[in-house]
Amino acid sequence: MTVEESELNQTKWRRIRRVKKWLRPLPRRTNIHSYPILKFFAEAARKRTYIWSFRVENAVPAIYAGSILTLMPLYGIQVPSAFLLALLLRANLPILVGLQVVSNPLTILPIWFAAYQIGQMILSVIGLRVDPLNREEVDLLLDNFIYAAWGDKFDNLATVFSVTSLGAIVMGIFFGLIASFAYRIVANRTAASYALLRCKITERKFKTQSAFHKEGPTND
Repeated sequence: MTVEESELNQTKWRRIRRVKKWLRPLPRRTNIHSYPILKFFAEAARKRTYIWSFRVENAVPAIYAGSILTLMPLYGIQVPSAFLLALLLRANLPILVGLQVVSNPLTILPIWFAAYQIGQMILSVIGLRVDPLNREEVDLLLDNFIYAAWGDKFDNLATVFSVTSLGAIVMGIFFGLIASFAYRIVANRTAASYALLRCKITERKFKTQSAFHKEGPTND
């Protein structure tokens, strides 16, 4: 093996090890049985190879769906929702679940507030007016959500949920577009490097065989 081939081969294995390191905390075929709720569907999930595939046709839908889902006001049921979307869209499950870490206890309120603001602006463009939320209303809605004390605020909560969901969808599509474009670039570069490695190996074998046939077998 030439120095160039050796370097390309090492690059390939470095990428594989890096991906495995990133996937360690995410659901995989080997550990999906350890996830709450998902463990009941572990056997069915293992049989569906497309939810473990990192091909572009499986990864890109996962990036779009995961970007939207992580911004939606569905905190707490995102992982089961990601599993259902992976089955429906034939999308990569680890990517879908991995994107859900974007929304966490530290980021969820700014994300929802930004999504509500964007949803409100979109509705205003088409002539629908939605009142902005003030701090007191946000605190009240959070208390109602945490303690399930909807009372007479249920209609207001439904409006907030709808507007926030609209904004989350628009934001998710935007970020999904950027992330999927970046993924395609990385995937194309990776495929090109593997193709170059195979080409170099094939070329080297061909030269070796040509040299052998040209010299001919040695006679005792």
